[in-house]
Amino acid sequence: MNDNDIKDLFSSVPSYEDAPAFQMRVMRKLRINLWLRQGFVVLAGFIGGLYALAQFVRLPNWTIGDRAVAGAHMARVETDQTLRAGVEFLDVLRLRAMNLFDSSAHTLNLMQTPFFFWVSFSLCLVCLALYYAYSQEEAI
Repeated sequence: MNDNDIKDLFSSVPSYEDAPAFQMRVMRKLRINLWLRQGFVVLAGFIGGLYALAQFVRLPNWTIGDRAVAGAHMARVETDQTLRAGVEFLDVLRLRAMNLFDSSAHTLNLMQTPFFFWVSFSLCLVCLALYYAYSQEEAI
């Protein structure tokens, strides 16, 4: 066999008897996976939105009248404390990040560690696996 014969073998698409059934199974599985993925994204967004709403608008003992005003004031105070705590947390993170990246020698030493290599190598492998999985899904 020469190269052209091998090329001809791989260029022809084999036909199978159960090709339509196989295609239906694959498409059904892809549709189910897509539906589940979209459902989980919607569910996570809904739960996250409810949690955020509960954190920002806590109205204990909500009633009509004077108690409603007191409850709204209490919710505003608790929300202010929550936002203040969040801002303080982000400020601490910002200061630590600035201190970490402030000294270039420390950053260069960090980049030369085996841990940094394995983390970046793992991230590259994950990107490659996602690219491969996506290209396989597109081929179907």
